[in-house]
Amino acid sequence: MTYEVTPLRGEIEEAVKHPNGHVYRIAGKFGPKDEVPPEAIVGAWKVGQDGKITGPFISNPKYDATRWPS
Repeated sequence: MTYEVTPLRGEIEEAVKHPNGHVYRIAGKFGPKDEVPPEAIVGAWKVGQDGKITGPFISNPKYDATRWPS
């Protein structure tokens, strides 16, 4: 399924810290050192070398919306 997901302000701010990486949308409440189960990761965006989100949202097929509603 393809649908457009707009990054939130915190996700855009996080992208700046991870050039050439990814920014993830996570359902639930996790601390910075908590292990996030794959089923709680809604999806991700690629981050360019300039720290800006590039391209479309990539949905995680393992995301379990019944257990981890977003």
